[in-house]
Amino acid sequence: MKRILFVHQVSVVGGASYCMLSILKGIDRDFFEPVVALRQEGPLADEIRRLNIEVLIFDGMQTVPYNKSFLHYKTIYSYAKVTRVQEKFAKLLKTSRIDVVYLNNMMLYPYLKTAKMCGCKTIIHVREHWPENEHQIQMNFARKVVKQYSDAVLAINRYSASMFPECADKTTIVYDWIDLKNRYEKVDFDKIFDESTENLKIILFTGGLARIKGTLEVIRLFSNKILGEEYRLLLMGAGLDYRFTGLSGKIKKILVRIGVKPYGFKVVEAIKKDYRVRVVPATYNIVDYVKKSYCVISYFTIPHANLGMAEAIELGTIVIAPKTDEAIEYSNNGEAALLYTLKDEEDLIRKFNYMVNNYEQVKDRVLTNSDAIQNMFSPEANIKRLNTVCKSICG
Repeated sequence: MKRILFVHQVSVVGGASYCMLSILKGIDRDFFEPVVALRQEGPLADEIRRLNIEVLIFDGMQTVPYNKSFLHYKTIYSYAKVTRVQEKFAKLLKTSRIDVVYLNNMMLYPYLKTAKMCGCKTIIHVREHWPENEHQIQMNFARKVVKQYSDAVLAINRYSASMFPECADKTTIVYDWIDLKNRYEKVDFDKIFDESTENLKIILFTGGLARIKGTLEVIRLFSNKILGEEYRLLLMGAGLDYRFTGLSGKIKKILVRIGVKPYGFKVVEAIKKDYRVRVVPATYNIVDYVKKSYCVISYFTIPHANLGMAEAIELGTIVIAPKTDEAIEYSNNGEAALLYTLKDEEDLIRKFNYMVNNYEQVKDRVLTNSDAIQNMFSPEANIKRLNTVCKSICG
């Protein structure tokens, strides 16, 4: 039995955390004894313990940014901080008798060297989109570390895999598989919107409040460009309250008074200006929300893996999303979604109007390609791939 340590830097449940929970459920427990290292206690730690998996708190765990200039002082400081905690990480590996270290994203790649020096087998899971023409100092350094100190590289899609061409012989694509069987909870849209929604068209946005997911842009576009009385916008993961807490809250409150508004504050303001917009908390049980929606809109402001798009396609719902390498791959070469030019609001509206005028035809195209997406994100196929890679490096 090999003890495999999964390392993840946050303890909230969402995004890459959901995907790691799926990996923990799929890892072969006859061969591996999984252990998880988190920076702190939180909801993710609770979920992991429910799986009867040991959680270690790596107090002081640091990460490095993958999408900021190396010449920025915050970037340099991040690399300095992550260097200082390597000794503590080595001690954790030795006292916990770890055989394999599994780093759940590229923000953790500096730990590869320490893990290797401690005699562990190493796996890095590449989840990021790192444009080839950006931040070359970090990219080149990351490539050297991954090449020298990783035993296996897992990538969530073709683009992520292409970021490390010198590691092609040890890179395997393992998609963050989609299992929708236990993600149903009945949703009452009439209750959410305080009216009968029978003849309304609900547009769903699942990006929460993350700036890179374009929440504010979507609200403003809806309010200014999608004017029909039959349309409603449902924001998942947003809220109607913006709190000014602590010292930073006091500073933000002063800034608001002089006209400098934080992003979250602007989102709340925009929501309250349009009676057609409603919000609901983020939830794992998305099936009924997606199936009952007229369409799902995505507005990533940077290239990014769009798993929510693949989930919607699998459920047969139309998706309008920015055209990126990942979006093309996740929509069966663009056949299963309406893709617009990244950050081009006018193109998004053109695609929306095209959908309105050709709704049944577009819907049929989604349904025709749904099986291909289901096969790509098949739990069985991807779990098998994951375990094959993990076992192969153990000899």
